[in-house]
Amino acid sequence: MRRPHLTTVLAFIVFVFGLTALDLSSQPTQISTSERRKLAQFPELSLERMLAGGFAKDYSLFLQDQVVFRDAFRNIKSFVERRLLLKDENNGVYVVNNNLYDKFYGVNERYIQRAAVLMNGIIEAIDSSRIYLSVIPSKAHLLDGSKYLLSNQNAIADHLRQNVQAAYIDLMGAFGEGDEDLYYVTDHHWTTQGAIRGYDVLIRAMGFEPVEGYEFEQVTDSFAGSLYGRAAVSSIAKDRIYVAHNPVLDHMTTCRYETTDDVKCFLSVYFREKVGGLDPYDVFIGGAGPITVIENDRAASDDELVVFKDSYAHALAPFLAQHLRTVTLFDLRYVRKEWIFDQFDLDGKAVLFLYSTTILNTDPRILN
Repeated sequence: MRRPHLTTVLAFIVFVFGLTALDLSSQPTQISTSERRKLAQFPELSLERMLAGGFAKDYSLFLQDQVVFRDAFRNIKSFVERRLLLKDENNGVYVVNNNLYDKFYGVNERYIQRAAVLMNGIIEAIDSSRIYLSVIPSKAHLLDGSKYLLSNQNAIADHLRQNVQAAYIDLMGAFGEGDEDLYYVTDHHWTTQGAIRGYDVLIRAMGFEPVEGYEFEQVTDSFAGSLYGRAAVSSIAKDRIYVAHNPVLDHMTTCRYETTDDVKCFLSVYFREKVGGLDPYDVFIGGAGPITVIENDRAASDDELVVFKDSYAHALAPFLAQHLRTVTLFDLRYVRKEWIFDQFDLDGKAVLFLYSTTILNTDPRILN
């Protein structure tokens, strides 16, 4: 064998077996902070699982998740996809002017129609004259559809506006070109300023005058959201998360149903201990959960608001609560509506259906 070929073969052997040795000697990582998910661990070893093929499948996932220099390899793949192969996106994420956007392509008409039917079913079960509906655009709504492969998100909002028996409040028109700073760079959610924009529109439509003049506190400068993990572009700067303060916001309390039988109450709408967790966005009302109740005993009104929502409402709800005695948030991905109707009297209360186009288009569980 000629020496150049021998050198190539030896280099390949050293690389492959070197990585394998490092993989075997490294302590398995529990969580990928960049991908915001738990990584596969060494699977349970048993003769039964080996014969059934389950061990081999789980071991393959374990090797894939625990490979050394995983983040570096993901960044290299992203660079090759975008720079060398000239693809517009990586893992369904566009990188435009040092900002990350979800590739919103394809409207799932069956999901949207189902959502309209389920909303109407909930509306029929509640005796209220104040039923509202609003749809939050994803960040891709801000991109030029003629330059990128994107679907028109207005079609989702239009279908629900026409088919749901509720007063429609337009948020699609409240966000457009130039509003990039109202969404996180690395995440699909709106920022605190974006939530305030949404609050201004919603609360005016409900007959209140928006509160102004907040003080803002930075709780982290290293937020790497869901788009950051998917895009694998390490050159993108991480986000800052701010929370808002005024005498009313600072006096609110939050009660979270960790399960339908386990209720815990807190003296704030902000959970700073969540900043160091898997998803720092959970600083807002503690993150996802079946039922969250915000109480404001300084409200000038005794009105109550019920919100059927996804996670965009977490940053928004405290602002709405400035005007109301109680805001109750229901996430129907975690609790059945039949149980809610048995345990909560919703008659006479204002009701808001508030969902993002992304969730409406991809998650059929949101109104189960």
